[in-house]
This record gives sequence, C-alpha cells and structure tokens, in this order.
Amino acid sequence: MARSVTAICVLAAACCMVLRCTLAFLPAAGRASPMLRGDAALAAAAGAAAASIPDGAEAFVYNGKEYFDRWFGIEPLAWATCGFSIVYFGAVVKNAAQKYNKPVGIRPVKVGKFLGKEVENEVIDYRAK
Repeated sequence: MARSVTAICVLAAACCMVLRCTLAFLPAAGRASPMLRGDAALAAAAGAAAASIPDGAEAFVYNGKEYFDRWFGIEPLAWATCGFSIVYFGAVVKNAAQKYNKPVGIRPVKVGKFLGKEVENEVIDYRAK
C-alpha cells in the first residue's frame, strides 16, 4: 500500500514538473489568442506544437551564441542544498516512521461470529419483497 502511494505521488510530482518545465523553453505569446473549440482547437494546438519545436531549446543567447541553462537560472549550490535537504528530511521521516511503528499481529483479532450487513446495521434485506 505504501509503495503504491509513494509511486503515485512520485508520478504526480514528475508530471507536474514536466508540465511546469516545458513552459520555460517556449517563446512567450505576444498577445492572447482567441478561444477555439473542437477540431479548430486541435489543429491550432498541433500547429503551435510543430512551430515551437525548433525554438523549444532556446534558453538564452549571449554574444550571438546560444546556451542551454541546465540549472534553470538557479545556482548549483542552491540545487545541492535543496537535494541534500530533501534526502536528509526524507531519512528523518523514514527513521521516525520505523522507530514509532507498532507491528500488527499476523492474524486479526477474532471478536465474535460473522453477522451480515442487514443484521449488524438493522436494515431490511435487499432480497426481501
């Protein structure tokens, strides 16, 4: 259960990161485009995607030469500090969870005989006419 939740969270974070990072490499629109519907919107989106492919990696130009900024304008020391903080606090949370986790028995505690839903909740049986 915990592994699947972790995997879903990591997948969601990766999707958000991809969506946010793609905006960094697209040229800004000069004016707002009108709202399109249906096939016109699909065609416009496909055309815009095809038109932005050659200019997609245009991070910045210095002295006439194009450079790709792999640090996204943030200093490498800040990235290293952020990475270390994520790993450190992740280890702290993991250790705390392991320290205070109480093991549960292999079999559940048996408290009585089985009662159906209609008996336990005092409702009418759905099969009754």
